[in-house]
Amino acid sequence: MKTTIRIVLLAIIFVQFGYAQDEFESSFDKENTLSANFGATTIGDQTFVGFRVQPEFSIGKFGLGLDVPLLFNTENGELRTQEFNNGVGVLRMVRYLRYGRKKKDAVYAKLGDMTGEQLGFGALLGNYSNAISFERRKVGISADLLFKKTIGLEAIYSDVNFDGTQKLLALRPYYKPLAKTSIPILKTLELGVSYVSDKDNFEETTEAGVTSNTTFTRDGNSAVGVDIGMTLLKNVLLKLTWDAQYAKLNKNEALAEDVNMNPGNYLNGNTYDDGSGFATGLEAQFRFVANVFHLNARIERQWYGENYIPQFFNFAYEINKDARLTELVGAEKSQGIYGRLGSEILGLVKIEGELILPDDLEKSNRGAIVGLNLQTKEIANFRARGKYVKGQLSDLGDAFKFDSKSLANILVTYRINKFLEAGVDYQWTYAEKEDGTFGTVNQVRPYVGVNIKL
Repeated sequence: MKTTIRIVLLAIIFVQFGYAQDEFESSFDKENTLSANFGATTIGDQTFVGFRVQPEFSIGKFGLGLDVPLLFNTENGELRTQEFNNGVGVLRMVRYLRYGRKKKDAVYAKLGDMTGEQLGFGALLGNYSNAISFERRKVGISADLLFKKTIGLEAIYSDVNFDGTQKLLALRPYYKPLAKTSIPILKTLELGVSYVSDKDNFEETTEAGVTSNTTFTRDGNSAVGVDIGMTLLKNVLLKLTWDAQYAKLNKNEALAEDVNMNPGNYLNGNTYDDGSGFATGLEAQFRFVANVFHLNARIERQWYGENYIPQFFNFAYEINKDARLTELVGAEKSQGIYGRLGSEILGLVKIEGELILPDDLEKSNRGAIVGLNLQTKEIANFRARGKYVKGQLSDLGDAFKFDSKSLANILVTYRINKFLEAGVDYQWTYAEKEDGTFGTVNQVRPYVGVNIKL
């Protein structure tokens, strides 16, 4: 019996050392597929039928995903072109084009959908998305460059729209002063400085005569931060890292002026100035036997000052920037926790949950934020992919009630044969509509289409 146990343990060690000591690499990043889905969907009061062609390729360090909509109005047969009317036009068909893996390769660059992006350790910008709806999809740029193992730069730009104005820009130069030494732990030390700026002056008058704009960001909205982090432990089974972050949200002058002139418009009171916060946390990555099981967990303690919201630049920021800024007015000093737990099992199921929770949720005017991500390979011919985020929660019991604070996209498919599949694509968001007003955008799109593994 003892001999058998020793053999099993040696086999485990052998398998583990057959893998690089770098961070876990998900098998979900390596799939090549070609799909063209035929179905019907209702947008507003109009019904459309047609295709969404969505090929996805991964070759070496390169990855490419496209989304080509070909939807026809059932009443007049016209091709729907609204998705290409603003900003980068047909470039929106590029869902993503990437090279490398962030924080794993010395050179990483991505063009397209910025969903899930974060800057540094995420205090200022985390859970971010520039793709809040099909109607207002944007093409952004993300990059992370590391020179000679010591000097690095992270950059995120939300919208390559060619209109001559600056959208959300996030920069984080960082320095690893002892990276070339062999000093344990200290050789992983990383120091970073973050800067986020947005001068979005978007303005549009629709056919209905409704004018929408970004009142508070047009003259500039900015934030700064500093951080430090290091790897405390790293072996074939476990990687444990620690970090600490300080962030400051600079007072938006246009908002401050409006608060002074119209204090009655703000339910949270009329207190508004610079806001800052501090956070420190631990993150662990665990993998077992040839990546059969992988677990990622993070726990972070946060201290919020007045007029401050952690992860201020998140998915909600792009939904309505003015509304996001007004949440800072009257935000009280408090503290809370951030937690994230994710796992990948047998390379088939990948699930992750996140939670930002103030200590006194009932009294907090910030509310909690909850997020959930799910992705599966084919299991008994079924496959699923989904993302759900909800903010400003005052009651965790409402975490999965869809409303104006929710963002969801869920896809469930069934493979009919080697080439065909049927599925349902569901999207819920609260975003700007074609008439310039804000409201619920709720789309259910059943379809039958081609899906080929390449």
